Amino acid sequence: GSFFYSEMGITEMPPGTHVLIIDNIGMLSRLYRYADIAYVGGGFGSDGVHNVLEAAVYGKPVIFGPEYEKYIEAEGLIDCGGAFSIEHALELEKLVNHLLADDAALAVAGKSAGDFVQQHSGAAKTIVGYIQEKRLLMS
Repeated sequence: GSFFYSEMGITEMPPGTHVLIIDNIGMLSRLYRYADIAYVGGGFGSDGVHNVLEAAVYGKPVIFGPEYEKYIEAEGLIDCGGAFSIEHALELEKLVNHLLADDAALAVAGKSAGDFVQQHSGAAKTIVGYIQEKRLLMS
C-alpha cells in the first residue's frame, strides 16, 4: 500500500495511490520500509551519496548517482547486487521500470541489500571488545 505522512502520523492512502509526501525532517530513515525501491540523493554532487544503509536495512534495492567512490557501503552494495548507480534520468527510468516489471530481479536486489547490512552489522560490539581488551578506558 501507499502511505501519506501528515502531522497526525502515517495514514494509509486510497488504493492506486503511489505517492508519499513528507512534511517533517528526520523521518526518512523510518519511511524506507514502505518503498519498493529507494533512490538516495547526493550522488551527483561533490559531497557524495547520502546514507545508503538506511534503505538497505529494510531489504530495499538502492539507486544513487555516480559520485559514491568514497563510500565503502555504497561500493559494497553495488558489488553484491543490492544497489545500482545511474548517470542520468533516462537510466534511472529504465532501471526502475525493469525492477518493477521483474519481481524476481526486485526480490534478489532487495535481499542482497538486506543481507549486506546483516553481514556487516556488529561493529559497535567489535569496537567495545577491542577497547576492553586493550584497556583503553581506565578510570
